[in-house]
Amino acid sequence: MDAALTRSQFVRWRAAIFAIFLASGLSIATWASRVPGIKQALDLDNAQVGLILLGMGVASILGISTGPAVMARTGARRGMLLTMLTFAAGIVLVGLGADVFSSVPVVLIGMALFGFGNGSVDVMMNVEATAIEQQMGRTILPVFHAFFSFGTVIGAGIGALAAQLAFDVATHATAMGMLIAAIAVACYFQVPVREAALDPEGHEKPPFRERMHTALEAWREPRTYLLGTVMLGMSFAEGGANDWIALGTEQGHGFTEGTGALALAVFSIGMTTVRLFGGPLVDRFGRVAVLRILAVTAASGILLFILAPTFPSCSSERRCGASAPRSASPWACRLPRTTPPRPRLA
Repeated sequence: MDAALTRSQFVRWRAAIFAIFLASGLSIATWASRVPGIKQALDLDNAQVGLILLGMGVASILGISTGPAVMARTGARRGMLLTMLTFAAGIVLVGLGADVFSSVPVVLIGMALFGFGNGSVDVMMNVEATAIEQQMGRTILPVFHAFFSFGTVIGAGIGALAAQLAFDVATHATAMGMLIAAIAVACYFQVPVREAALDPEGHEKPPFRERMHTALEAWREPRTYLLGTVMLGMSFAEGGANDWIALGTEQGHGFTEGTGALALAVFSIGMTTVRLFGGPLVDRFGRVAVLRILAVTAASGILLFILAPTFPSCSSERRCGASAPRSASPWACRLPRTTPPRPRLA
């Protein structure tokens, strides 16, 4: 049985898990906000960037799939420390591979470590967050996810500033990797040892087979696969946005690298806002209704971003040409005059 926690211990535990969610978001935005810079440093085309992202995605799936086994072997407390250090090292390698070594294989190794570490810690930090929610007796899990989004907002903001100040990717990524490693070590000492998270040490641990049976128990529940299908679709949307918004804003919509990072920040702010209010929304309207409404909202946002260049707006010379004066209406060159101008009187 887990020992009862004092109020102070519980608050420190909750704060540590909030910080771990934030660090995970911070790491993802660090990579995502500098995709244009990495692409330029390595002279990659979009297909090659896609292959690097595919490698990260495969590693992330492996991390999620093996997360229960890692937790069964090390416990959630130690497992979160190890996997956070793994994706922190991955972030550093990505930066060094892009600017110092100019090596795609080094970047790929970094992305593999980054994806695996983030996927694995995602399992364990959600186990801890669920336990905190159960102890509190109210819906608070969306707030933990909001802290992940806080991390992406902060990371995207730092990335935009780094790009604006012309900091190279290696310096930026190394600084962020060291920050994430420091957060990992600090949080390790604030997370309590819990039997439910397979943390007990030495002789207190049950056999490994029994721990694996406990860790994989959710996979014997049919609803897991239905929820997993829903999460797969949402992950496509969120992952695609995190990976491609910065580059798509720069190349697809014709803006600068810094503006691309700001676009990622806007997306992250939107996610953070809804996650902060997610608990009350679920408690008020129910999980199914909220899921349906927000899924439609997400699909609409994706379509708006994709179709934005085709909308009737041309306030820039890039779209209108030099013939339209700057003071003209932004609709001037898209909507032709329907009536001829009235002739002047002599």
